[in-house]
Amino acid sequence: MHIVQKLIITLLLFFIFSLTNAETGTLRLAITTTTDNSGLMSVLNSIFEDEYNIKIKTIIVGSGQALRLGKQGDVDVLLTHAPEDEKDFVWSGYGLKRHPIMHNEFILVGPARDPAGINNASSIFDAFEKINDSESSFISRADDSGTHKKEISIWKESGQNPKGDWYDETGMGMGSVLLLANEKRAYALTDRGTYLAFKSRIDLNIIFQGSPTFYNPYHIIAVNPELHSGINNLLAEKYIDFVTSDKAQKIIKNFKINGESLFFPNTDLEIKVSGESITHVNRNFFLDATISSLSLIVNFDKSLFNVVWTSLKVSLIAVLIATLISIPLGVYVALNDFIGKNFLMTCLNTLMALPTVVVGLLLYGVLNRQGLLGSMSLLYTLTAIIIGQCVLIIPVIWNLCIVAVNGADPRLAMTCTSLGADYFQRSIIYLSEVRFALIAAVVTGFGRAIGEVGIAMMLGGNIYGYTRTMTTAIALETSKGDFEFALALGFMLLFVAFIVNSVLQQFQLKIK
Repeated sequence: MHIVQKLIITLLLFFIFSLTNAETGTLRLAITTTTDNSGLMSVLNSIFEDEYNIKIKTIIVGSGQALRLGKQGDVDVLLTHAPEDEKDFVWSGYGLKRHPIMHNEFILVGPARDPAGINNASSIFDAFEKINDSESSFISRADDSGTHKKEISIWKESGQNPKGDWYDETGMGMGSVLLLANEKRAYALTDRGTYLAFKSRIDLNIIFQGSPTFYNPYHIIAVNPELHSGINNLLAEKYIDFVTSDKAQKIIKNFKINGESLFFPNTDLEIKVSGESITHVNRNFFLDATISSLSLIVNFDKSLFNVVWTSLKVSLIAVLIATLISIPLGVYVALNDFIGKNFLMTCLNTLMALPTVVVGLLLYGVLNRQGLLGSMSLLYTLTAIIIGQCVLIIPVIWNLCIVAVNGADPRLAMTCTSLGADYFQRSIIYLSEVRFALIAAVVTGFGRAIGEVGIAMMLGGNIYGYTRTMTTAIALETSKGDFEFALALGFMLLFVAFIVNSVLQQFQLKIK
């Protein structure tokens, strides 16, 4: 019993820490998937954090979503590449000023055999018309990102309205789109930076480049602090000063992959293009990725185990809270008859299968700055994920507790009555009798909590070093093409589940 008490106290301390951990000393930055996939922002942000002793919460979304987060006041500063929407954002008073940071160009990539015959196109509009007429497979981001907006404008200007089985609207980030295009031997519009970052992992050629239409500028904008409380304008301006400084501009200019520049600083007026061909390397992908992932685990990679620890901390705290709420409620419902009990049981059975994205969506509406609890600034914190996971697993543990108590020996009720046991004493007797089933209920709740992705992604924002869990990191790293890191996290997720179940099994054996 002392072990259980110590565990409860420890987890409560973790929960208190997560609630009281200061969030005001951090900068909330929204960036696009293109800048994240390139790796450039990780370099810039780490330098800024070290020099100014400031933590950055980086939220990775498309430009359209980044601008929406800015309008809602959920971020302090944003870096996007959707010029017209950025102008509207500032003109409408949501942002203070657009600061040019860097640029590169969009390119059209596709299979080497070029089924649409784009190599003979006179312009990018002619190229898109050829794709449409030939109904060659095309992968669209369809996520309201800057890349998607550029694609839509090209289709419109070329006089085409793409529809049909050949046109796939994915709603995915740039890295995921390139991987999908590679699998389907399809065309796709991408920025040069992401293409160069993925160049060694895909078998796609640059089919069309160099068009003036392909100019792709990136701007950074501080959110207007007068519209929302809690906007850290001081840190936002400090960050803007940093990324526009000569030092940061030099880093952008010198940031290369295999000797090729991904972005050009604002001081460079020309976009340099390259028609360099891809060098393909034949290798056993899965075997190499597995070996690399195991190497990350054996070498105790800091980034890997930081994500594992975040997942464990959040899920264990959520399970503890859900258990303390669900078991008393389960015992009460099982041992008492009251009006609406059948309706309650129907609701609990329904909620056990509640999709995590629905929980995330509902709580997002409550926790964002326009929501009921918006003033508490809980969105994109560990606390928000804990709340979401509690909502998700409380019906699970509650319902399984009811089933466990109802499944107890029927003679137990008569024994309690004959001994004159009060309600509290009856509850303790029943809990002791069905303890193994209750442990199974808790384990089931833990399994659903640590394996969910929708809540952690929508409420936590998948922020590196803060709210990135194993499941959200696996989704992100896979979309970025970093299969080694994703596999390592997958192995760790399985390992954690195995350890937790083994410990609980041993606990069951000891108390028999």
